[in-house]
This record gives sequence, C-alpha cells and structure tokens, in this order.
Amino acid sequence: MQCPACHQDQVIVEYEGVELDLCIDGHGIWFDKDELRQLFDVAGFPELLHDLEERLTFLPRGKHGPERRCPRCRGKMRHVAAPGHSGDVILDRCRRGHGLWFDNGELEEVLSLELDEGDMALAKVRQFLGGYTARATASGPGSEEED
Repeated sequence: MQCPACHQDQVIVEYEGVELDLCIDGHGIWFDKDELRQLFDVAGFPELLHDLEERLTFLPRGKHGPERRCPRCRGKMRHVAAPGHSGDVILDRCRRGHGLWFDNGELEEVLSLELDEGDMALAKVRQFLGGYTARATASGPGSEEED
C-alpha cells in the first residue's frame, strides 16, 4: 500500500493481532476498518474511545484541502472531524469504509483529549508503535527539523 500523503510504500507493524500501515517517511498511519477499535481494545482504552470511528463527523467537501486517495481502493477519501485536545482534528476516511488515515501527530492529538500523559493505555499504544507517534509529531510539518 502507498501512503496517501507522499505515495511511497508503507510498512506494516503488528502487535497482538493488530496490523497498522505506517508511512516510512513519518507522514502518518493507516488504520483498516476496525483496527483503531482493535488497538484500543488491546491497549485497554476506556470504553468511550472504542467507538471513536463511528463518532467521526463528515465535513463539507473542499474546505479542508485536497481529498487524498484511499491506500486500499484508490478512491477519494472524505475529511472527517475527530475531537482533539486543541480542537477538531481533520482526518481522512475512505468513503467505501476501508479505513482511516491519521497524519503525523493526529493520533496523539486525538488520544490526548481523553488520556493523561501517564495513562497506561497511551503508553501501550506508544510502545506498540515503537515511539512512531512521538517521532512523527516531533518531525511533522512545521517542526524545526523541516526548516
């Protein structure tokens, strides 16, 4: 599969039966349908996060930048809003239900709304991703490393 942001091949990481596709250049993470819930289940997240995928709201088309292509079906994805610590986080969701794309730092932003920094569930997700989310946040758009 190719990254929706840079179109390079993604790498697959697996932990306790949950597979995620990561952009090798750190642009983001692809969750196939229900993988976000599976990750939350494995990590022991509170129940209120288990249905996050179902609670995402579709946004009006054309107001949040170009629509990216789904790595599974190559169809255009729609922008959806997820609650984040500092306001809504704009994610990309396949119209055909294949999955959800988080740009670098967006997963951390969404999780930080409900979980404290020392929360064990958040630590498990970070461990599962091998620090990917923290590295991606540090090297994401607007960071000093990209200047």
